[in-house]
Amino acid sequence: MPTDLAYKPIRAPRGHGQTLIDPPWGSAAAVIEENRTVAQRASYDVQGMCLRRLCADARGHLLQEARRHTSAYRDVSAAAGADGPLLLAGHQPQLFHPGVWFKNFALSALARRLGGQAVNLLIDNDILRQAAIRVPTGSRDEPQVITVPFDRVVETIPFEQREVVDAELFGSFADRVYAVGNGVLAEPLVRDYWKLVRTARKRSANLGRCLAEARHQLEGGWGQDTWEVPLSAVCQAPAFARFACHLLAHLSRFQDIHNTALHEYRRVNRVRSRAHPVPDLERDGVWREAPFWLWSENSPSRKRAFVRSCGESVELTDRAGLSVQLPLNADRDAERAVDALLALGRRGVKLRPRALVTTMYARLVLSDLFLHGIGGAKYDQLTDLIVQRFFGLQPPGFLTLSATVLLFDDRTDELTARIRAAKQRLREYRFQPERHLTPDRGGDGWIADKLAWVGGEAPRGQRLVRHQEIERLNAQLGAALERERQQTAADVVRWTAELRQQTSLASREFAFCLFSEKKLRPLLLELSAGSV
Repeated sequence: MPTDLAYKPIRAPRGHGQTLIDPPWGSAAAVIEENRTVAQRASYDVQGMCLRRLCADARGHLLQEARRHTSAYRDVSAAAGADGPLLLAGHQPQLFHPGVWFKNFALSALARRLGGQAVNLLIDNDILRQAAIRVPTGSRDEPQVITVPFDRVVETIPFEQREVVDAELFGSFADRVYAVGNGVLAEPLVRDYWKLVRTARKRSANLGRCLAEARHQLEGGWGQDTWEVPLSAVCQAPAFARFACHLLAHLSRFQDIHNTALHEYRRVNRVRSRAHPVPDLERDGVWREAPFWLWSENSPSRKRAFVRSCGESVELTDRAGLSVQLPLNADRDAERAVDALLALGRRGVKLRPRALVTTMYARLVLSDLFLHGIGGAKYDQLTDLIVQRFFGLQPPGFLTLSATVLLFDDRTDELTARIRAAKQRLREYRFQPERHLTPDRGGDGWIADKLAWVGGEAPRGQRLVRHQEIERLNAQLGAALERERQQTAADVVRWTAELRQQTSLASREFAFCLFSEKKLRPLLLELSAGSV
């Protein structure tokens, strides 16, 4: 079992309709079999419960909650496969780009092929950084990109607690997108999608839930067989509480391993930022930072969790007034601490995993195979190292998936090549004008003089004279190309401005709801079907 990191670049596919699938889909069944074999052999005690039993309990609760959650807004009878592998993916419940959405279609296709169950986790412990999307506007000849909000920004409140703040802004979003995109966007999906969003809001005021349920209904209408469940629901299970208690009970060792592995990751990947891929877990006297978020329903701004040992218990705090005690230490069964943590949850105190622990739990406990996007796959190289060193286990294999789906034709390569060629011609007009002069335009004598100066050896003391003569001859020859020079310079200015526009329009980051169903639906179905 390797314990060292190696640099592994992971890049988004460049062209429209291209996918990233690593390892290839044909390896998925083998990865699942290896993960299951390793899990069966694993002998690890999670604070009084063996890991295999913890996994069984966690998965039973996951499927129960996913079925309950999904059945509230769409049919779940088609999603069966209880005897097959459990496949998992996850993302924040937001308006992501089609390359992220491809992962959901691939999840469904793979589960169908393998006779398994597909569940998508709604990562609602994260924060909605910007309640808006970028929308192309203007005209085809002079396009621009502006930001269109769907709600007011509310800082540091996680999706789990984030409700719609401005009902009028939220309700009018589709009409505003349609209005600004008119003339640029072709039949955007946003109007049909937003009808589903507004219907979902009648069931729940939670913003992320509205966005996710409507998107998942579209998937169902397009033949996708998956269930969905918020991470917050998963965190209310005894299995997660025990896993969390185990990390808290051994926090000193976990923190040391985490930070050491993090420094190795930064060194191998040449990351200079102390905040990437995640910050170090801090230590302040007797207090150690835990890999969890902590907040309460009364104060839903998420904060870092800190822990200190108090003999037979630990104190857990957000350092902002919230402080709780758990009957827990490294050497005792966590049954009472699990009950206490679940009781705190019922009272509105939320302990939620941060990014590394979220995917660690999803891969190690919840699933037979996890499907990552690019970002998660990058930081899970770090997760693998922590799993190896903290649990002493071989980390489960995962798949990395993404796709590039462009809203407009990408002309950036064409324009870049034109600009490069034009700049080269401008240089030649100045320094090698003879290359562009035809015999009928004269200048033969000047060309002969220049060739004589270029080809001959200048005597000592005559090199400056030689340089000046060549410049004079270039100027005389170039004068005949003044019209071409002006036209080429104007072309460079025009193409550079067009390139700036095209660069923004060629982005793969436009929200899926800006695409037309006619374009997006067949492409995602084709890519997911072709991948398996």
